[in-house]
Amino acid sequence: MTESEAPQDRPLAKVLAARLRELRARKNMTQDQVATRLSCHESAVSRWEGGSRFPTGEDLVALSDLFEVSIDYLLGRAKQFAAPGTALVDMALLDSLDQASNTEAFDRLIVENEDHAVWLPVPDRAVLVQVNEAMRLARRVADKHKGSRFVDRLFRPRM
Repeated sequence: MTESEAPQDRPLAKVLAARLRELRARKNMTQDQVATRLSCHESAVSRWEGGSRFPTGEDLVALSDLFEVSIDYLLGRAKQFAAPGTALVDMALLDSLDQASNTEAFDRLIVENEDHAVWLPVPDRAVLVQVNEAMRLARRVADKHKGSRFVDRLFRPRM
């Protein structure tokens, strides 16, 4: 791959470049700040965001950690496969519960969030998809079984 090849000739690099620019902007970080956090040169970040270079595996892991997203997301994967034995943790709720100053505050948070679970086991073969895709998939299945008294159970998002 030559330095002069356009990002459109490298679709994965193009997706990664767009995601990195978006995530960096969300965090209000400069390329230099990203480079400092990753212990690399600013030109490397610039090339990644331009699509002319691709980060190493180690850099992808560091970028994933820095921006708090999966590597699948960085690479534009529509489906993000969950590893067996994993759990989905609502870190915001868990942090709030952890910071409760007393038992009454803890109990109040539990009552206020009664429809939320702090963690949920992720079943084998589960994937993370965008909400609109989850709704589309569930609607497709529900439409096949409109007469079921349980069809509404496909539509219980916890947000």
